[in-house]
Amino acid sequence: MVIVDNYTDEDSAQFWQDELKNCKILLEELDKAIYALIKTGVVSYTIDTGQDRQTVTRADITNLQNRRTALLIEISTLENRLGLHSSVKQIVPLF
Repeated sequence: MVIVDNYTDEDSAQFWQDELKNCKILLEELDKAIYALIKTGVVSYTIDTGQDRQTVTRADITNLQNRRTALLIEISTLENRLGLHSSVKQIVPLF
């Protein structure tokens, strides 16, 4: 995915906001799948994002965790680029 530094065009900004929302939905579904496979003892789990369905098994846990890590990085990048949280604070002297 190519990300530009500034989203000045409203349609472009909306696209990336939608992309962020979709990434968060997928992350939630991955978390549910990982939890179900590790903690509840199910043999398989179906991930349903509303757009796609995929059945995973315990053998897929490493791939799910790798995808989860990549999604966290992607979400953080999108949030930073959209200006949703800034690590830069401005200090203004009062003199």
